[in-house]
Amino acid sequence: MTRVLGIHSVRQALMAGLGQKLILRQGSLNDRQRELLDLAVEKGIPVVRETFDAQATATQGAALETVSVGFRTEKELEVLLRESRDAWLFLVLDGVTDPRNFGACVRSAAGFGADALIVPKDHSAPMNDAAVKTASGAASIVPVFQVVNLARTLNKLKQAGVWTVGTVLDGDAELLQDIDLKGSVALVMGSEDRGIRQKTRQSCDFLAEIPTSLPDLSLNVSVATGICLYEICRQRGRGSE
Repeated sequence: MTRVLGIHSVRQALMAGLGQKLILRQGSLNDRQRELLDLAVEKGIPVVRETFDAQATATQGAALETVSVGFRTEKELEVLLRESRDAWLFLVLDGVTDPRNFGACVRSAAGFGADALIVPKDHSAPMNDAAVKTASGAASIVPVFQVVNLARTLNKLKQAGVWTVGTVLDGDAELLQDIDLKGSVALVMGSEDRGIRQKTRQSCDFLAEIPTSLPDLSLNVSVATGICLYEICRQRGRGSE
């Protein structure tokens, strides 16, 4: 079992029908905690009361036990793409092998409302305890699809009307804020040392660069991911919900 921690993450997981058991703090509940209680009752999810560690402020007095998370398949991604959405938002990680960076990217994807995250089967971080812990419950909220051929998957996304935007660190790129990101977008992030692979790069409709004062100092991939996702949300007229 995996525990989702914090009011917002627990609410998102409850809304998605992922909960097995809701855990709320002992004593009186605030309005947001009572909302979780009502939602759990509505969903038929059992509720227990426990004493939380006083130092564990990240829990906000609420936790949700969910089934263990793992990768979803390419076939499941194809099923998802048949759904109708006003504007898709996918996060694609190409060559991100550190589990903690991976987990942090999953957390940002969930926080900024991404519909899904896509990773290649090879040269990618595992969905292990370190990744799940860093994701802080987000791995139970945003689906993570594992695909065999990333370039082929990007072409399938384009056939579904999704623009693919790859992030790079060279003169061929446009500034991120100068690209129209209001429609359906797949944001492609690469590893910190090598960036996105050549075949992946060739499959992108746009190449984007994050403007920085010191371009030679590359950003951590999870930090860069958060910046890019924020810009997409900003252009769409909303913040990080």
